[in-house]
Amino acid sequence: MSCSIELVSGDNARQWEEFNSQSPEGTLFHSLKWKQVLEETLHLKLRYYLIRSDKEVVGICPWAERSVMNFRGLVSIPHSDENGVLLDDQFDTDRFDEVLSLLAKRYSFLHFNTGNRALSCKTRFVHHRESDATGHMMVDLRETPPDTIWAGLSKSTRQAIRTFENDEFQIHEVPPSGDIGDFYRYYTRNLTHIRGEILPLAFFERIRDLFPPDELRITALVRDNLFAGGSLAIADPARRRFYGQFMALNRDLPNRYTPAYYIMWEDINWAWKNGYERISFGRQKLDPENTRFRNKAKFGVRHLPIHSNLFLLSKPIQVSYKVRKVLLKGEET
Repeated sequence: MSCSIELVSGDNARQWEEFNSQSPEGTLFHSLKWKQVLEETLHLKLRYYLIRSDKEVVGICPWAERSVMNFRGLVSIPHSDENGVLLDDQFDTDRFDEVLSLLAKRYSFLHFNTGNRALSCKTRFVHHRESDATGHMMVDLRETPPDTIWAGLSKSTRQAIRTFENDEFQIHEVPPSGDIGDFYRYYTRNLTHIRGEILPLAFFERIRDLFPPDELRITALVRDNLFAGGSLAIADPARRRFYGQFMALNRDLPNRYTPAYYIMWEDINWAWKNGYERISFGRQKLDPENTRFRNKAKFGVRHLPIHSNLFLLSKPIQVSYKVRKVLLKGEET
C-alpha cells in the first residue's frame, strides 16, 4: 500500500476533523477552526495535508508555506501551542520517508515538530534535529493539584497573591460579547515591555467569534476602574486541557503588586474546579535565569521539550545550508 498526500478542502474537511478528534495527540490547534483564525487574521499561506494509505487517512500535517531566498518550503504553523504532525498509532514510521518524497516534488525544505523521534531515524533526506531548548510550560493537575502547588510556594509568593485579595481586587469574567479593549491595551503594553511579538486585535476578536463560551475564558483582575491584569485562555473540555497563554499586565502598578502571580493562581484553581487535567502556560526556552521562566516554575510548571526537525529536501538547498553554516562559523572566529 502506497502513501499519498492531499490538501484539505471542503470535500475532505470532515475527515481531517474526525482524525484530529480521534487522535490521542489531537488538539484544538489542529482544528480547522484554528486554521480559520490564522488565515483570516494573520494572512498566512497555510497548507494542511492529509496523509493517506490507499483511501484511509493515517495522518494530518498542518503547515504554513514560506519562501527563503528562492526556496519554497513548509514550516510549523505559528502562534499555536500544539502544531506537530499527527499520525495513526498503527502507521509504520519507516514509511514517513514516502511522505517526504511526495513533498520533495513541491518543496525544498520542511520543518515540523513531533513527539515521535523515530520519524527522522530512517530517511534518505538530509535533516537536522534542532535544539530541544524550546518547550511547553505545562502543569499536570493530576500530579500537582492546587493544594500541592500552594504548599510549595514561598512565603513571599503567597503574600503577593494575598495582596490582591486584601486590597479587594476581583477576577471578572468578560462575557463572549464583552469589550476586550482593556485586555488588548495592556496585552500590547506587556508584549512591548518583554519585546515579544504582538498579535493584532483581529486575532483575538476572531477567536472570540469562532469559539463557543465553554472553550474561551477571558478574565480581568480589577478594583473599581483599576485594571491590574487579565488573560485570554482557550479551553479544550473534551481533552481536559486548558491553555492560558495570552496575558495582559498593567506594569504601571506599584512594585508590591505582581498580577501575573494572581492570574496564574486563579487560572489553576478555575481549571481544577472545572475538571481540567493539564494547563499550558505557553512555550518558552529552557532558561532558569529568565524571570518569566522562574515565575512559572514556582507554580508547578514543568518544561516539556519540543522535538523540532528540519529536512532539506533538494540538493540546491543542502548546498546553500552548508555555505550558510561555513559563513556563520567564519563570523564567530
